[in-house]
Amino acid sequence: MKKSYYIGDLKFNTKKECEEYTRNIINNLGCCIINKEHSLFSFFIDLIENHPKHDEKIGLGVDYFHIIKNPISPKYYQTMIKRVDGSNVDFSWVYCCQFKERTVKFELNQAMRTAIHNDIVKFRTQQTKIMCNLCKLTEESWDNYHIDHDNPSFQKLQNNFFSITKNPIPKTFNQDNKYYSTIFKEEDSKFKNEWVLYHNQNCNLQILCKKCNLEKPKN
Repeated sequence: MKKSYYIGDLKFNTKKECEEYTRNIINNLGCCIINKEHSLFSFFIDLIENHPKHDEKIGLGVDYFHIIKNPISPKYYQTMIKRVDGSNVDFSWVYCCQFKERTVKFELNQAMRTAIHNDIVKFRTQQTKIMCNLCKLTEESWDNYHIDHDNPSFQKLQNNFFSITKNPIPKTFNQDNKYYSTIFKEEDSKFKNEWVLYHNQNCNLQILCKKCNLEKPKN
C-alpha cells in the first residue's frame, strides 16, 4: 500500500508534495507573526509536530510563530518559534516535511524533559543576572540563552537513573495540548515522580548562550 504523509489532517501523497504546499504558504505569508488568533496557527502547530526534535524546539511551550528573512540568504524565509518563556528559536520547516521517525527512545527523552520543565523555569526565574557561564556574555533578554545541564549532562543523569529505578520504563506517551509537548501517561506517574526527584537532587544547571551551548561537547 502506498504511504501517505500528513500535516495534521492534511494528507499528501509524497514528501515533495507536502514540502511544496508548505513552501507556498510561507512564501504567501512573508514576514509576519502567526499567533493563536491567526487562521494558520493550527497548521504550524501540526507542522512542528512532525519535527524529530519537536519537544526540544518548543521548549516550555509555543507563544507564537513568526517568519523572518533568512539572515544568510535573504531571498529565503526562516520560520521561528517564540516560546512562552520569552526565548526564541528557529526551526526548519523543510525538516518538518521530511517525516523523520520519532522512536520510543526519542519520545521517552522528550517526556523526561517535559517532566522537569517546571524546575527549569524555577531555576531561570531565580537568576538575578543573565550571563553565559562559559564566555561570560551578558544581556537583558533570554532570547539568546539556554539552561544547560553541566556535569553530569542530561544524558548521564538519564542513564544513571535508568540503572537504579525499579519502575518499568514507559514505552507509550501522551501529547499535552496546552504546551504541545510529549508527556508521560497517568499510569507512569511513579516513574515520572521518581525521575523528577532524582533529577532535582543530582542536576547541576547553568546558563549558556546559544553559541557556547552549540559548541559544547555532547556526552
